[in-house]
Amino acid sequence: MKIVRFIVNILKRNSYKSTLKRRKIYPPHGVFKERINVPYIDDGNPQHSFDIYYANKDNKKNCLIFDIHGGAYIFGEHQDNYSFAYVFVEQGYDVVTVDYEPNDGTLDTKDLVDDVVKCINYVLNHKEELGIDYDCVALTGDSAGGHFALLLSELLLDKEYAKYLGYEFPKTNLVACLVNCPVYNFAHIGDGSLSRSGMKRMFGPNYKDLKSFEDLCPKVHLESLTCPVFTSTCKQDFLRAQSFMLQDDIKKKGNVFELVDINSDEKGIGHVHNVLHPEHPLGKKVNDAMMNFLEKVRK
Repeated sequence: MKIVRFIVNILKRNSYKSTLKRRKIYPPHGVFKERINVPYIDDGNPQHSFDIYYANKDNKKNCLIFDIHGGAYIFGEHQDNYSFAYVFVEQGYDVVTVDYEPNDGTLDTKDLVDDVVKCINYVLNHKEELGIDYDCVALTGDSAGGHFALLLSELLLDKEYAKYLGYEFPKTNLVACLVNCPVYNFAHIGDGSLSRSGMKRMFGPNYKDLKSFEDLCPKVHLESLTCPVFTSTCKQDFLRAQSFMLQDDIKKKGNVFELVDINSDEKGIGHVHNVLHPEHPLGKKVNDAMMNFLEKVRK
């Protein structure tokens, strides 16, 4: 357990250092109109909040983007992704960066999903108050956030599946799911690769309950995913096989789909590199492809 905590602390520290570095490199807050740390649950928990970045009116598109951050289910926050959110905002999309309380070993993954659902529902039900106007939405997420983006897309598109998990959403026109280095086969994500203490730390007390994992597994409920899907990965992505598994399964379904795989050994071009460093030429290549995909399917 001490080793797991040590590794987790290293990951958290490196994530925080990377966030601070990105905030120095990329545009500061205030370049676009924004609302920061808007609570979706009024409990004082800073991770029960979200940010909104508003596109300029001269190129504004009537499509709202929900961006769900990663962090191995155990760290990260919505402001980690503000530089990535600007990729969409610059193209005319309003963006909501979604947050959730990360697992400390006492929560189940369903608790994290509950937070994401509450955040999205709050925004969808308060659009006038929040000053957003849209006729369609898209979901994006990276790593664990990619898992949540796939899962939430399935829930938004399948009322019976949503009802089964105890959720209900207002009528929503979901036009695309855009994921980067996602967790796709969540039900078996830890098979043979994580210790028992690591599984419990990441997934909570029910880490042995396969059914609870299957209930939240995008692969298991793929028939519900009927919207166009974009995914990216790269040679040094430790979850690369997950994106190719997603590609194989969606091709069998016949969905509109695109995979961008970056074949590079360059340092820093690894897991979710296009989210961490969107101005790098290879990160930009991925994000340009994602923007083109969204434009094509939105129209």
